[in-house]
Amino acid sequence: MAGVMSLAAAAPRAQSPAPGAGQLPDVLPPLRPDLELLEAPQAADGSPSWTIHDPVRNSFFRIGHTAFQLLANWDLGDPRDVLERVNAATPVQVDAGQLQQLLRFLSANQLVQTGGQLDLQDHLRRLAQQKRSPWSWLLHRYLFFRIPLVRPDGFLTATLPLVRPLMRRGFMRLCLALGIIGLLLALRQWETFTHTFVSFLSWQGAVAFAATLAVTKVPHELAHGYMAKAYGCRVRTMGVAFLVFYPVLFTDTTDAWRLVSRRQRLMIGAAGMLAEVMLALLATFAWSFLPDGMLRSGAFLLATVTWTMTLLVNLNPFMRFDGYYLLSDWLGVQNLQARGFALGRWKLRELLFGFGAPPPERWDRRTGRLLLLYAYSTWIWRFFLFLGIAILVYHFFFKVLGLFLMAVELSWFIARPIAQELAQWWQRRRAMRLNRNLIATLAALAGVVLLLTWPWQSRVPVPAVLQAGQHTALFPPVPARLVDIAARDSAQVQQGDLLYRLDSPELEHALRQTQKRIALAEQLLRRQAASAETLGRLTVLEQELAADRTRLDGLRAQQARLSVRAPIAGRLSDVPPELATGQWITREQTLGRIIGTSPARLRGYVRARDVARFEAGAAGRFYPQDPARAPIDVRVGARETVNASRLEIPYLAATYGGGIETERRQTRDAAAEIAGSGLVPHTPVYRVEMAPRADQAAPEQVVPGTVMVDGTGRSLIARAWRSAAAVLIRESGF
Repeated sequence: MAGVMSLAAAAPRAQSPAPGAGQLPDVLPPLRPDLELLEAPQAADGSPSWTIHDPVRNSFFRIGHTAFQLLANWDLGDPRDVLERVNAATPVQVDAGQLQQLLRFLSANQLVQTGGQLDLQDHLRRLAQQKRSPWSWLLHRYLFFRIPLVRPDGFLTATLPLVRPLMRRGFMRLCLALGIIGLLLALRQWETFTHTFVSFLSWQGAVAFAATLAVTKVPHELAHGYMAKAYGCRVRTMGVAFLVFYPVLFTDTTDAWRLVSRRQRLMIGAAGMLAEVMLALLATFAWSFLPDGMLRSGAFLLATVTWTMTLLVNLNPFMRFDGYYLLSDWLGVQNLQARGFALGRWKLRELLFGFGAPPPERWDRRTGRLLLLYAYSTWIWRFFLFLGIAILVYHFFFKVLGLFLMAVELSWFIARPIAQELAQWWQRRRAMRLNRNLIATLAALAGVVLLLTWPWQSRVPVPAVLQAGQHTALFPPVPARLVDIAARDSAQVQQGDLLYRLDSPELEHALRQTQKRIALAEQLLRRQAASAETLGRLTVLEQELAADRTRLDGLRAQQARLSVRAPIAGRLSDVPPELATGQWITREQTLGRIIGTSPARLRGYVRARDVARFEAGAAGRFYPQDPARAPIDVRVGARETVNASRLEIPYLAATYGGGIETERRQTRDAAAEIAGSGLVPHTPVYRVEMAPRADQAAPEQVVPGTVMVDGTGRSLIARAWRSAAAVLIRESGF
């Protein structure tokens, strides 16, 4: 192609020492004759740049104008002659240090021909460093690896004329128009359209979604390949990559480095997403005309879910997907990640220590800020991503292997980069000077250490409720009809007073049937007692009679409970206003509450990590959730020593706005369910009884809130250590 120049060396193949850090060799090593020098886009500062193509490894290296001038005169062989020619024939002024830096770059990337014992030893040493044992390779590569499947270049070249009409703007405009028409048609059937999504909330829907997603990735990758071929690039391989065991297709478009046009590289990077968007537009149009079935469901997925997921994943520049290369080409910064990270590390060191070192590269203000934003955002993203992957790996394998692999992931992807940066700080310790940055860093470090280690948190939060000392909820014993209301809301009642009279026809029917069975059984017993032939059935009849009599006693007890009486003395409250005679009532429907005349009390639960931080008699202050209520001074009373298996106060559950995470367990007793015994805490909690001051009146309703108890101080780092230890102990059971 135009702009390609061979880098064959004309210098004599004299053996020379490997380039070291101290001096240049007497004769420059010849360049490899198979290398190609390609024109490249202008650099960020407007200067020309070139690309070195290594066809053996299919690698590309970007160089600037100075390096190009040195390579153009490389065939002189003698380093002094090269420097004199470049300085005399061009406006570029080059010194021996720049030539030595270029030579080290060429040698490190194996772009020069090796010769001599030293070069051979250096090459063998480099191979030994790169060599890994199979176990080491597997340990660090099993989460991210590629499997090339096909070499599609010939197929893409042969079929490109058939696909080229689909790459024209006219076809894209047609897809857009059809998509708009399809959207308007879907709006006319919006309920049917949205209901299609609900039908996928099943395992069959999940399988259909996975199949559709897999199918759409084929045109996605082919679009990358065809776009690259349209601009004259080779597509060497297509295959499947595994990211945390999740398969994704990939297309090798590395040859796009040959292109000078930034727009062409952007089109190659965006081709896959454009193909999926056009497919979604066509699917939106087709959905209105397809009959119900698999095709229509597939069109719905293409029109709604698959392309949005593709954009969310591929436009993410923090992963090495399409979004990364699009951002790289848009900024005009090749090797965006490495150069951004280098600038980020330099800026971090300067902010913390003020070394005064020059930046690794000079950037204009806008590009520099974007690179810093990209670098720091990627670090934060990767921290949480690798943390999530480590947790996923732990839960994916059995416990012993999961713990080992999680430790490997955390150490390799998170701890190792941090340790490498800390090692760089330590190596530069002699360059540290007492300046404003270092003083601010030391002050911030001291503040963080003080914040983490000082036991400044001495108050213990205890979720609690303020309520009457005695109170009880009223429920019907069975589903029944309300016959009479003997007491009204807010009435003062005594223990045993009649409150409601209920009637249950079902219970009455069961009573009559049981009484008839008892009478019949007694009659049969009398007859069999007089007949010698039926004496063998006496035992069975007696057992049936005893069971019926027990059942009758239970039914009479339930009948007696149909007269709902006050279990304690107090005031009747919370009577449903819609309650009226003749109304049918279920077992779950409350008939009100009786608030006793005893003093108010507080009940709460303290978390296991804080249970030892205070004793009985400790002072505290109750802060109601309702800001209109004033805080109340309290004192801790009894504290249970065994963690609660059930949360008996539903007001404190996070489900109902409280501060204790719970899960619901089903129970058959409606009263127990409403009382909270169906709620199980996620973490151990201990029940605590507290008493307010003596003149505190009992509230008419339960008042939830939090008691801040005066306890022993505990630092943040101690709390974190205890929490981590608790997790390790909990998860260490094999």
